[in-house]
Amino acid sequence: MIRFFREQKFLATLLVLSFLVILAGLIMIQYTNKKAAEAVITAQESAQVQTTIDTMNVIAGLAEQELQESASNEALVNPVGDVKPQESLDRVAALNGRVPEVGSDDWCEVMMVKDADAWTKEEEDIFAQRCL
Repeated sequence: MIRFFREQKFLATLLVLSFLVILAGLIMIQYTNKKAAEAVITAQESAQVQTTIDTMNVIAGLAEQELQESASNEALVNPVGDVKPQESLDRVAALNGRVPEVGSDDWCEVMMVKDADAWTKEEEDIFAQRCL
């Protein structure tokens, strides 16, 4: 048999090349099957993403509807005003009209009772530095 290949070099070369072509074809088939499986996984992931997007759109619609309902009911709800702690009210009443020193603890209590609209910029700055 080896003698045949030595005498028929063209035929031996053709046989080796045929084997290489078959091998390359098998590799290509494996590669194609792998890519097809990845495409199926990608399609499944795409379906999951679309499901998630649809769910989020439903949630956003419900949230928007609740927001519109709460906005329409806002006129029925009494707005919350400034909260004045009872302790601060008692301490200010105990001052008996005396004006405390700016920045002192008593002054901070007076500011807690004073309406927020009546504060000056200077009072706000001092309150932020000394009372908080």
